[in-house]
Amino acid sequence: MKRNSLFKKAFGLKTMIVLTVAFFLFVINYSCNNNAGGEDAKSPITLSPDIPVDVDPALQEKLKAQNDNFYELNQEFNKFSWQAFVAIMWPRDKDGKAMPKFNDEGKATWLGWKEAFQVYREDGEAPSPWGSKRVAGAKLMDAQVAQEEDVRVYLTAETPAHHGKPAKKNVADEDLQAFAGKLFDQNGNTVVYEVLMNKEEFEYVDSNKLYNINGQIAFSDGNKRIADFPAGEFKTHKVGAVEIKFAWKILTDNDIKERYYHLPGYVLDSTGKLVKKELGMIGFHISQKTPTGKQWVWSTFEQIDNLDQNSMLKDGQQKIIHPSLTNPDCAECPVNMNLLNANGPTTASFNNGPHGNYWLIKDSSRKFYANSNIFTTQSKRMIDIPVRVQELNKQMQAYFKSQGSVWQYYQLIDTQYPTDQNAPPGNHTEAGYKLPESVTNKPGGKPNLTFLTNITMETFFQNGNQTADNFMEGNPKSDIYVFGTESCMGCHSSAGIYTIDPATKDTIQSGQLSGDFSWLLTQKARLKKPIPVPPKK
Repeated sequence: MKRNSLFKKAFGLKTMIVLTVAFFLFVINYSCNNNAGGEDAKSPITLSPDIPVDVDPALQEKLKAQNDNFYELNQEFNKFSWQAFVAIMWPRDKDGKAMPKFNDEGKATWLGWKEAFQVYREDGEAPSPWGSKRVAGAKLMDAQVAQEEDVRVYLTAETPAHHGKPAKKNVADEDLQAFAGKLFDQNGNTVVYEVLMNKEEFEYVDSNKLYNINGQIAFSDGNKRIADFPAGEFKTHKVGAVEIKFAWKILTDNDIKERYYHLPGYVLDSTGKLVKKELGMIGFHISQKTPTGKQWVWSTFEQIDNLDQNSMLKDGQQKIIHPSLTNPDCAECPVNMNLLNANGPTTASFNNGPHGNYWLIKDSSRKFYANSNIFTTQSKRMIDIPVRVQELNKQMQAYFKSQGSVWQYYQLIDTQYPTDQNAPPGNHTEAGYKLPESVTNKPGGKPNLTFLTNITMETFFQNGNQTADNFMEGNPKSDIYVFGTESCMGCHSSAGIYTIDPATKDTIQSGQLSGDFSWLLTQKARLKKPIPVPPKK
């Protein structure tokens, strides 16, 4: 009995030691993988409130010299993209000073940037100084709305930023996609957009009076001068011009709010009145001019639930997250169809036909199969996110998850940048174009990627097989088919600046590259009366 009792005590002690050690190992392992404090979490990038100026030019040249090692170079630019993302989202205090940590409470850096409609005003007047409050008086924006600085304000094709045919002048900063139509989420709501710029870009526009057509005409001097935004300086850590674009969806009871970076914002209801809604960010685009990228560097991000069906533990149960921009239960629904476009009033009606349900587009008599009477866009990504980008995304998402950050639900799609900024654009004339260079090098600079799109902002450009002229400047006639979606650099290289035709004295937009990759110059600038008269030579 005594021996048995001692055995039990010894066994109990050993068991306790084993269980204790196992418990501590579990705690350590759990802490490493689920660290809420974030002190031990590792980020694959350097976290800083300072926007990176460029990928180190010396490193770029080194990697290019290693048998054109663009895989590693691409990864350096993808890290650059995430660093820019973090810096633009970095929290700041009431005085605009960066908070110590990325996960601290504070006002996001970009909320202090200038909105495009506040720079390119409807009356052509000069914008208010950097750091000033919004200017009230715009249609649908009274003084109360203007004072709500952190509330997003969205305009439509009928509001002050637009005069004339919407198809001619819309760019993705309202409720229409760039040169296309409306994107409807799976709740049947329209996705809305906005564009902002950093101080460096604003000061260039302001000092050169490029905010109205008059100023651009004087600046261009009869097509003798083109826009040239600041590129920054790598050695002095001086950042260049940066534009950002957001795509927002209206959050409803069908959405899990904590999976979105969200802010209140005004959108138009069915009666044309501004109403306040909670908006979730589903797309984010950064374009930045750098010392080695006069064609700019293009970084584009999305929320992970746009197209993929995910799941999460919520209220003790595993919950399926349905995609917000596609319906996985309708494999036969037409994809990326620009049904309600920007070319004028378009209406659609849902019909029950003998062969299946469909939407009838009344202005064209076209019929499109549908399995729901809620008008939605069936979106599909035509070019997959590369594995190299997915791997970096996983590392970033793991870091954000360890911090309890909403950014764990976001991903980089890819980064487009020039590999030789001094390379001229490919030939785009009907008689002289030659594939593939005329498509792959449309903007010049020899882009590392031929195509890059964001499903929330360029949905309707993702068509796949198209004739080559769709991807060349001026659309010269071509009967050769290529695969294509769209290119950030290629599209924005077509942006121009207003000038006077010396022969006709008409106001015209100058050619490719003259707008330095910013569509805002011609798409948003308005005349300030009186109209200028060109000086006599």
